[in-house]
Amino acid sequence: MKWMKSIFLIGLGLLLVSQAYAEQQKKRIFVVSSYHKSYLWSQATQKGLTAAMLNYGYLNNIQQADDFTNNDYIESSKAIIKKVWMDTKHKNRFYEIAKTTVHIVRLIEEFKPDLVLLGDDNAANYIGNQLLDTSTPVVFWGINGLPLKYGLVESMDSPGHNVTGVWQVGYPKESLELLHQLIPQAKTFAILACDSETTRPRVKQIRNLARKGELPLKLADAIVTNSFSNFKTKAIELAAKVDAFFILNHDTLIDDQGNHMDMLDVGKWYLKNVKKPEASPEPQFVREGMLLTASDSGYNQSYRAFEMALDILEQGLNPSRMRTVVPPKGPLMVNRIRAETLGISLEDKMDAIDEIVDESIALER
Repeated sequence: MKWMKSIFLIGLGLLLVSQAYAEQQKKRIFVVSSYHKSYLWSQATQKGLTAAMLNYGYLNNIQQADDFTNNDYIESSKAIIKKVWMDTKHKNRFYEIAKTTVHIVRLIEEFKPDLVLLGDDNAANYIGNQLLDTSTPVVFWGINGLPLKYGLVESMDSPGHNVTGVWQVGYPKESLELLHQLIPQAKTFAILACDSETTRPRVKQIRNLARKGELPLKLADAIVTNSFSNFKTKAIELAAKVDAFFILNHDTLIDDQGNHMDMLDVGKWYLKNVKKPEASPEPQFVREGMLLTASDSGYNQSYRAFEMALDILEQGLNPSRMRTVVPPKGPLMVNRIRAETLGISLEDKMDAIDEIVDESIALER
């Protein structure tokens, strides 16, 4: 009997050692999003991330993808993955971001990841710079404009540090070209945007294109503000002067009492009160209810970022020598509800459109 007990104990010991070894072999991935779960762009990047993880076997099935999306944590047969949210659309004062950064860096140190994924500008800038030149590989997605601005990479082709990733080139020219195809009589446009880390490089890009004469419409004005009152006043004033708008992010506006305005509430006001066609930079705005976009796809951003992460985790590639990339452009999208409101017929223009959207999330609130 003693020898049977000994065999049992040996077998149990081997099983425990085997399980511990298997745990050690699982890749530990820590994900940081700049924003919050209900943000439409965040939903798109989450879908791209889970699709890539499913495709490459880092999630076992769709149920795990749903669990990860809902709970921000999952343990699959191949990986242990944790996600946190900076919520910088709401907590965007410097001291708030600093406090969040300290907290998240502490969580990363405790988690001991094999790789960190950083979603969008604030995560890349604030968390990325805390991890710069450490032994932890970092892959970002969704940086608006060149990643050089945050000091994370030495050059686009040869990053030189432990950080690389995917950036947003933006397609404002293509968006305005699509608008001009739908409304050939449109000659002028104005920019409406909040004043944020996301919008400033986009405004600069559009202004540069206008200065070079590369846009099909003339840029008449650009309103960049975090005052909702000012945003409303200028939108009404400009609607009487221009033929169209380019609507950028409007998610850091505050009311007269200093309260944060939800992006969809701002969008609802705009859609009800401004009857001019508008281009936008991303699919989230067309789902919100804006007319059109030549989209910079959040789905493609995070999907491509995970593919780069995979090359680091499984092939041992060095991020310092992995050039930063731009993923494929998303579809040319038009919102049918907004088109009908503006009296724009799409029947003879379908050849120019890749995808029709039949929802207006802002108006449905």
